[in-house]
Amino acid sequence: MDRATSSLESLADNLRPVEGVRLWAKAPAAPFTTIGTGGSVGLLVTVASPRALVTALELIESSGCPWSSLGAGSNLLVADRGYPGVLIKLDEDFHYVEGLPPRPLEHGSRVCLTVGAGVYLTRLSVVAAEAGLSGLESACGIPGSVGGGVAMNAGAYGWYLADVVEEVALASASGHKWVSAGALEWGYRYCRLPRDSVVTAVRLRLTSGDPASILECHRALLRKRRTTQPRSVRSFGSTFKNPPGERAGKLLEAAGLKGVRRGGAEVSNVHANFLVNLGDATTTDVLTLMHLMREGVHRTTGVVLEPEVRLVGSRFPWESLGADPQGLPDVDG
Repeated sequence: MDRATSSLESLADNLRPVEGVRLWAKAPAAPFTTIGTGGSVGLLVTVASPRALVTALELIESSGCPWSSLGAGSNLLVADRGYPGVLIKLDEDFHYVEGLPPRPLEHGSRVCLTVGAGVYLTRLSVVAAEAGLSGLESACGIPGSVGGGVAMNAGAYGWYLADVVEEVALASASGHKWVSAGALEWGYRYCRLPRDSVVTAVRLRLTSGDPASILECHRALLRKRRTTQPRSVRSFGSTFKNPPGERAGKLLEAAGLKGVRRGGAEVSNVHANFLVNLGDATTTDVLTLMHLMREGVHRTTGVVLEPEVRLVGSRFPWESLGADPQGLPDVDG
C-alpha cells in the first residue's frame, strides 16, 4: 500500500464517526460532472451541515491529503486516471432559500435572501422570479450551484453574481463565518476566497418587481440560449473565458474549429466555445480538443485563451513541462 492510499484510509477512519458525514471511497467522478468524464476519486466526502464541514476540513487538513470542493460539477474536469485526493460535496441540507416575502411588496423594495450553497442557480432564479424578485434573471440558464457560482463569479449577458451578493458564509478548518462581499476580491470569472475555504451560503440583495415581467425576461433569455447554445448534450458550458474585448466563441469559430472531433468529444457546431461529450468521451479526448482549440486561436489571432473549467488530477497540456508550444504534447488525462 502506498503512502497516499494509507493516508486516505486513515482519514476515512477518522471521518466515519463524525455526525453528518458520509464517505464513498473510489467514487466514480463522471456521474458528478456535467461533461461526464473522468476516473475515480480517492474519497468523496458528503457533509450535511456547516459544523460537519468544519470538522471534516480539520481532519482532512491534518491528514495532509489534497482536497477540492464539488458543486454541481458544471465546470469540473477530472483526469481519466482519477483524482487521488478528497472531493467535498454539500448534501441536500444546503439546498434552501430563506427570506422570501410572504406577500407582494411595493415595486422597488429591497429584499435580502439567504440561500444555501447547494441550490442550483437556474432553480433559484425561477424561485425569485415567481416571488416577484428581480436581480437574478440572467442566472436562469447558468449551470451550476450557488456556491460554485460565487467561487467563479458566474455571469451572463453583462451580469455577474457579485452584482447581488451581500455576504458569503465560509467554512474552513478554523471555523464558520459570514464575510462581507466587499471584503472579497471579485473579477471576471473569479472570486478570491480565503485559502482552503468552502462556500456554504450567501445573502443576496434583490429588488421587488412584477413577477410576469421578470418571468418574461427569463423566457426571452432562455429563447436566446436555445438558439445560440447546444441543447440536450453533456458539456461544461463555456470552455474558455472571454479575452478582454473579445468573444472566445467567435475567435474559435473564426479559427475553423466548429465540429472538430477527437475521440468522443466535439467542438459544438452550434457554439464553438462549447465542448460536448458525444457519449463515450474521455477526459483525454476533452483535453486534446482544448489544446487544439487554444492553439488554433493563438495561431490565427495571437490571443491566448484561458480555461473556464477546473481540472483536478492532472494538468492542462499547455502546462506540461517541456511541451512544444506549436505542437501537441502527450496528453494524459
